[in-house]
Amino acid sequence: MGWTSRLLHMLVLGCLSSGLLAAAEAEGGKMRVIAGTGEAGFEDGSPGRFNKPIRLAPYGKGTVLVADIFNHAIRWVTIDGEVRTVSGGPDRKGFENGSAEAARFASPHGVAVSRDGLIAVAEAENHTIRLLTPVIGPVDSGPRSYVVSTLAGVPGRGGMKDGPADEAEFQSPHAVAWTLQGDLLVADIGNARIRRVSSGAVRTAAGSGAEGRQDGNGAEASFHYPMDIALATDGTLWIADAGSHTVRSLDSEGLVSTLELGSPIDTPHGIAAGPDGTLYLAEMGTHRILAVSPDGEVTTVCGTGEAGSGPEQLNRPAAVLVHDGVVWVADLDNHRIVVCQLVADNEDL
Repeated sequence: MGWTSRLLHMLVLGCLSSGLLAAAEAEGGKMRVIAGTGEAGFEDGSPGRFNKPIRLAPYGKGTVLVADIFNHAIRWVTIDGEVRTVSGGPDRKGFENGSAEAARFASPHGVAVSRDGLIAVAEAENHTIRLLTPVIGPVDSGPRSYVVSTLAGVPGRGGMKDGPADEAEFQSPHAVAWTLQGDLLVADIGNARIRRVSSGAVRTAAGSGAEGRQDGNGAEASFHYPMDIALATDGTLWIADAGSHTVRSLDSEGLVSTLELGSPIDTPHGIAAGPDGTLYLAEMGTHRILAVSPDGEVTTVCGTGEAGSGPEQLNRPAAVLVHDGVVWVADLDNHRIVVCQLVADNEDL
């Protein structure tokens, strides 16, 4: 049994032990649609409707948070297919802070949940980072109410400026990730930079602002559409650099490097870090979810390589997440959330 087969075998056993394999299993295949009808819309319940779900984040046991772009909403979905809206809605596009029921968003792209239940949102159209603070309990207790505020950026003013958070400027931020220290890292795609929000201030962590694929320290490095980010358990920030069709890393010393892959990839739009060091990519160019081993071996987890809405097909997958032993996918142009069952080829499980 090869390295990849052993990994997949272990993950499937993990799914069995947690009771999630049945939910992740499609008849005769690796995928199951969890939520969404395949048509754009806005509806809570089961299966619910989405309009371009683009980012995912863990949100308690068997539940993920979803940034739903064209509905201008933050939502959650359970492994059983129940969809609920946390804040926002298609009739409430704009900018407004306050209660979750009253708040307004414009094209929320990135979403991340901190250890103490704070939800950060990278809001592309308003060029801001928003913060949802739970009113009741931690995430695992199922909070139903939040207060929405602006963590960083000037609403409606795109630009590039470090400094105090309420004066800093972003240009279409697309992804966010919380560090263990409580800082927030931001993929600032319009500025081709990785930014850090810490102690009420924003600074550039890496990127010169010039589009390219230059490795090096801090401002020496360059990115080309840094689309998504994921923090590994060792503190490494992994970056899906969509424009250069590469996977990049930013270490604790500020050094940017390019991961050498065993085969080329096409437009990585989403990235996730597994607990064992495996990376997962939502490869938009070929409509697949890929697994990348620590030594750069690339294998297909799900998707046929052709766009579609069939049982094994994806259509421009935008995000991938490893949570509770299965791989979750935001299937952008199919307006749905699916999970992939990881099965080792030719293995008797």
